[in-house]
Amino acid sequence: MNVHARIETPIGYAELEKGLPAKQVQKLIEAGKNARAEVYRIVPERTFKRRLAARAKLRLEEADAIGCLLRINALAKWAFGDDATARAFLDLANPPLGNRIPQVMDLTDAGPREVEALLHRFASGNYLVPRELMPNH
Repeated sequence: MNVHARIETPIGYAELEKGLPAKQVQKLIEAGKNARAEVYRIVPERTFKRRLAARAKLRLEEADAIGCLLRINALAKWAFGDDATARAFLDLANPPLGNRIPQVMDLTDAGPREVEALLHRFASGNYLVPRELMPNH
């Protein structure tokens, strides 16, 4: 794995600030950047479809959560070097995260930070699990 490789983040702050169109999120889903179920956890399906039909933008907090999802997905791909391994990491319970599923931890600010820290530790070769994160500690 090349730790100097660029981590691609599809949505930057300026884009979030001006408003993220639901249509753009739909394109990200179609391109495989986000799973539909992940988006619907953030924006309920009916609401999302209504915004698509109205050509509306997501609310700032929704757009920010989508941006966070994309960032975590890109970081996992960077850390593992391929989509399949990154997806498996994001979709399965992970002992260093207290057996939580990384992709579900994106609903808070603290969750993605813990996932990002774990991915950075892994990418740097540190496979040890901090004692406080061990199950049954």
